[in-house]
Amino acid sequence: MPKTVLTVELKELHDRASEATQFLKSKVEGKMRTKGTQLQIEGAKTKQVKLLLHKFLHHQGLNHYRVLSQSGILEVTSPEKHEVNLPERVGSPPTAAQTTPYLFPQTPVLTPEKKKAKPKHKHE
Repeated sequence: MPKTVLTVELKELHDRASEATQFLKSKVEGKMRTKGTQLQIEGAKTKQVKLLLHKFLHHQGLNHYRVLSQSGILEVTSPEKHEVNLPERVGSPPTAAQTTPYLFPQTPVLTPEKKKAKPKHKHE
């Protein structure tokens, strides 16, 4: 009965791929082959290797990296970069007298600005 081959993709680790390979070689029993950024392990259990990869990432301080498993392939993925888009503030916030006129009866009431009308197209 042929043993299953588990492929581990380490390309997202860049410089630390060789360190991860050495870590896995010291912890996992089985025949291993390296092809570029991929490590092929013969006869290893997916769960065990995934747990070891998480352990390696934790020890390296790469806690935001993830290990994804799909049909015999384990892939280490880098954290996704999220951009925070804050809305631009236009103008200044209204004063207390403008927002609560019932507490300040001597001040004028805040009225909304009228929108400028768009020019109509002339038909020739």
